[in-house]
Amino acid sequence: MLVVASPAGTGNTRLVAEGVALASARGFSTIDLSLGVFPADGPHSVSALTAQIEPRLVQRLRHGPVLVTLDDAHRTPPSVLGAVSTVMAKLKGLPVCWLLTVHAEHFATAANEMLQDMARVLPCDWLEPLTPLSDDAAFAIAADLLGAAPDPDIASLVGSAGGTPAGVVEVVLDLVRDNDVQVVGGVARLMAGPLDRGIACAVSPEPAGQLPASFRRMMGERLHGLSPQAQDVLQVAAVLGSGFAPEDLAEMLGEPVAVLLRPLREALAAGFLRGGGPEFVFHREPVWRAVLGSVPEPMRSALHRQTATMLQGRERQDAVSVAVHLVHCARTGDARAIGAVDEAAQSLLPDSPEAAAALAINGLRITEPGEPNRTALGVTAAAALVRMGRLSQAVELSRELLHPDDPGHVQSASVLRTWQTIAQMLRGDATTVCTVGLEVTESAAHGHDLSPELLLLNILSLYNLTAAIGMADQVLAQSCQYSSDVLAAAFTVRAMASWREGGLDAAIEAADAAVVVRDELTRIWQSDPLWTKVWILTRLGRLEEALAAVDEACGTAEAHGTGVMTSVPLTLRAAVLLAQGDLAAAEAAATTGLAASELAEMPLFQPQLGAVLVLCALRRGDLVTATDGLRRLEESIPAGQSHPCAVTLRLIAGQVAAANDGPAAAIDEIRPFAEDPGLRVQLLLEAPTATAWCVRTAMAADDHALAGLLVSTAEDLARVNPKHDSVVVAAAHGSALVKQDVAVLAELRDSCTDPWTRASLAEDIAAVHLDSCRERAVEELNRALAGYDEIEAELDSARVRRTLRRLGVRRRRTTTRRADEPEPEPRPRTGWDSLTGTEQKVARLVADGLTNRQVAKELFISPHTVGFHLRQIYRKLTIGSRVDLARIAP
Repeated sequence: MLVVASPAGTGNTRLVAEGVALASARGFSTIDLSLGVFPADGPHSVSALTAQIEPRLVQRLRHGPVLVTLDDAHRTPPSVLGAVSTVMAKLKGLPVCWLLTVHAEHFATAANEMLQDMARVLPCDWLEPLTPLSDDAAFAIAADLLGAAPDPDIASLVGSAGGTPAGVVEVVLDLVRDNDVQVVGGVARLMAGPLDRGIACAVSPEPAGQLPASFRRMMGERLHGLSPQAQDVLQVAAVLGSGFAPEDLAEMLGEPVAVLLRPLREALAAGFLRGGGPEFVFHREPVWRAVLGSVPEPMRSALHRQTATMLQGRERQDAVSVAVHLVHCARTGDARAIGAVDEAAQSLLPDSPEAAAALAINGLRITEPGEPNRTALGVTAAAALVRMGRLSQAVELSRELLHPDDPGHVQSASVLRTWQTIAQMLRGDATTVCTVGLEVTESAAHGHDLSPELLLLNILSLYNLTAAIGMADQVLAQSCQYSSDVLAAAFTVRAMASWREGGLDAAIEAADAAVVVRDELTRIWQSDPLWTKVWILTRLGRLEEALAAVDEACGTAEAHGTGVMTSVPLTLRAAVLLAQGDLAAAEAAATTGLAASELAEMPLFQPQLGAVLVLCALRRGDLVTATDGLRRLEESIPAGQSHPCAVTLRLIAGQVAAANDGPAAAIDEIRPFAEDPGLRVQLLLEAPTATAWCVRTAMAADDHALAGLLVSTAEDLARVNPKHDSVVVAAAHGSALVKQDVAVLAELRDSCTDPWTRASLAEDIAAVHLDSCRERAVEELNRALAGYDEIEAELDSARVRRTLRRLGVRRRRTTTRRADEPEPEPRPRTGWDSLTGTEQKVARLVADGLTNRQVAKELFISPHTVGFHLRQIYRKLTIGSRVDLARIAP
């Protein structure tokens, strides 16, 4: 006889079913004696029931061994158990296995006594109780029921179900029944949006408000299943927080710690709490929130007041914990309480802006219009919201608190207005961009303290670089009067100004100085000086140094919780990866960066990310995507030459024009910049390859005067910056192109380490020999083709193949592979594998239900391009609709 004693809902019935299946597979026949098998109007005496059970069992034994199951034995009438015991005794020498289950919580019943008696009749094994489901098992059940992977919020609700299969099923089916779940992209999410976490929950006036109603009901039923004492203890504990020390709980209850032993043991057994450390912790955050929400609001406020008083009376206080309770219980207008909340929020600001924002915003509930502390608390809230990337909320909050009828904003108005301006700036508000320089200049002219935040707005916008340079030089001339934040900002402005002037040594020196003097980024997180350093190193071709600086910048951003700037390190990394020739990694970083910038409502760096995607598409020869991406770039960047990306945009526009319409069209695109002395310097410094491309294109367009002008400027830059190899090599490359100097080109090619530049130098050498030495031209073209193929520069490879065909040489398009790699199979003409990488991306997104416009936004292409790709997809897959695609997409 096997007996399983486990709590209700843990899977006893499933265990019986699995046992039956296993026994059947091993040649057993089975008999079920569970409740409901015997008719209610049938015989009830032990002898009559024995007469029913024994013949059935004997008949089955004629054909082999038998498994008899009795699920929920604690609910079985004593007469049935008596009959079973009698049959056991009669047949104990025969091959019969008895499998019984009982709920552990009903063990102290009359049925249990009879089970003990039955265990004396036959050898009996009491199996270990079924343990709670692991998280992975619970999530797997939820995913099976939902048909999608649960997101963290749904997973936390499922994990709060008590660890039983029945509980998990109940939670999930209730969510589905109440339409609380939506599935997007194969992930199940709450229809109402993501749940708050941490301090945001603790300070919420309705702690259980976000929880689905069905979950609150379920938790209420579980809570009411506890003893009254355990309920009271749990509710008071919930006010203390998601974790609590037993000593604090005892003090709140006015009881010795020993009195808590029984109710806490009960709460642990019921799955409300877990221990293992110096504190008890609620099993999951939704459990804590549901219990806390079950406390009536007046009692909850009184308990928060009692907790705050208890904590404030201690010699060593946790300011944040005190502030959390004050938010719920302080009287409106209590200046001391408001100050404590603001101080606690400010302490959270550098490392946890989400918590700081939640504390400060909810702290506004205990303020009144006109109070100076109200605006000060608003400053902390706005700063935190900006750090998080909730820019629109920061702007709205600032506008509300800066209302002209509210006199309490006077003392902190300038700081709050600064944060409002920063938020507007970061989300791309054109009006703010145009006026910020004037505000900075007026502030400095009137002798006001120089705000590093406002100065950094100029750094970010660069729309009034002249004013920013003047301010930076003023700061650096009187450096002892300014904080490290302001000095770092000033050095950053000076670095950018020196770069634009062609003073590369001065630019690097200033960038390094900015990195050295920066403090812990408490005020200048909007523009880490490391970003400027990476930008400079990338354009000088010092890519390993640039990547190391990107890694450092990522670590700094993560450590300071500046979610709004998540896209910036990705932007910098994408540019470095592109310069290294790793197109796939560059595209991935740029795509992720675009998603991050949209999530943070911060489009400031989207042009740089878009530029990377355009250049990747161009390098691969995807002119449709490149042209469409360029159009989007031009729409996002205001016309004129003052935008930070203006030079980058013109150079890309020239390269796209060259690929589509030839060199003359390319020169038309870059001419306004190439003929302006200041902009020409920036154009040639945009990339180590920029000089050679501009000169080569000008000569192909038969504009030798412009080519000479470009070379002259490049040589001036090399003369002024002899320590920078990339600048010296670029000047030599441009000069050799103009002079058709094969010896210099060959020397540069042999010493070059960049694969794309090396291939382009071979192509330049071939161009010189085209009319004079066909054999040498073909040799160099083959060398160039191998180099371009190696880095998947398909546009350049195609150009070289065309040139070879004109010389009577045909080269198949090949993919470079290692010697140990197998020969790649040709792409099939039909089926999923016939799709290109871009087509597969489009197909998967469309199969997930996205519209052409949504796909276009996701992949940074136009809806027209999506439609083009869809037509190719339908043709290759021999289908005719989105429904067909959704059906067959892997």
